Amino acid sequence: MSLTLGAAPANAERLAGIYRTSAECQRVGAYGESQGWWDDWHCEWKAAYAYYFLYS
Repeated sequence: MSLTLGAAPANAERLAGIYRTSAECQRVGAYGESQGWWDDWHCEWKAAYAYYFLYS
């Protein structure tokens, strides 16, 4: 019997939130890191949606 398990790459990001302002995105990103919710994060502006996307 053979079993193949799929796994996401180690550098896979997940969407952690969507925010109107960069400051709000940065605040939530830093708070999540301080709470241990994620180790690394960044905010990315998406002009097509006019929002900041927080990835962790």
